[in-house]
Amino acid sequence: MQSDEEISDLLLDSARHHGLDLREETAALDETGWDFHVVRVLGRDGTPWILRRARRADLAAAIEAESRVLALVGPRLTVAVPRWTVSGPDLIAYPMLPGEPAASENPLTHELHWRIDREAPPVQYIDALARLMAALHGTELHELRDTGIPVRDPGAVREAFRARLETGRTELGMHRSWWDAGLRWLADDRLWSPRCVFIHGDLHPGHTLVDPDGNLTGVLDWTDAEVGDPGQEFVEAARKFDPPTWDRLLEEYGRHGGPAWPGLREHVLRAIAFAPLALGVLGLSSGQPRYVEMARQRLGVPMG
Repeated sequence: MQSDEEISDLLLDSARHHGLDLREETAALDETGWDFHVVRVLGRDGTPWILRRARRADLAAAIEAESRVLALVGPRLTVAVPRWTVSGPDLIAYPMLPGEPAASENPLTHELHWRIDREAPPVQYIDALARLMAALHGTELHELRDTGIPVRDPGAVREAFRARLETGRTELGMHRSWWDAGLRWLADDRLWSPRCVFIHGDLHPGHTLVDPDGNLTGVLDWTDAEVGDPGQEFVEAARKFDPPTWDRLLEEYGRHGGPAWPGLREHVLRAIAFAPLALGVLGLSSGQPRYVEMARQRLGVPMG
């Protein structure tokens, strides 16, 4: 395994090779991401830069797809997204976006540090988040044809959840009550979206940037963008907040023309309840034992 210093040196060497003029003594490694090594560093002109390097070779196709997605959404959104200056398997580099994450995880304690009020997030933050989601979900799917992002239909969304249920039952010690509740959810057609839409895919507070007044200024990490379940977008955006915020987000989403359906609210509530299962499956697939153990603890007792 490479040391932090070796990883930083690799990224800085790549940046130098691509002609970036950086103050290398300012480089700071950020290892909180699962898919990429990240270094934050200042340019000699004072511009703060983000340098990313994939942790695995199999991310090459995803990098190309993310680059095309950013080129598509960048000019359309009212918030900033990364503008890649360098894009390739050895290095992604872009000027840092304005703002700070609405919440960031301490890499040692894994506790969230909030820059907005978690219990009562700013009205303008929720409104802008809902507006962003409605804009993404309203994208005409033919515009995404050449991006290379994953595309699922409603049947595939349900089949993916069924597969997670099976993994929970066989590998995560899931209590029978979770299994039964999951099967009931799967069988209720009104609780599943009749269409799939373009989603960011990982719109949790750590990927949303805010200014000191709580205004949404930017959105990071479009690696998981896909055509998929619109309800899943709400889970990542809202589940770390309290239920009143979930309802506010849903209300604003509808007001901004988001493609809701009658069962959306209940679908989101079910999906948030099953978030420990999604976390456990992700932990298994990505080799994150801490998340697997967290899921086992939640899923091993009767569903509340």
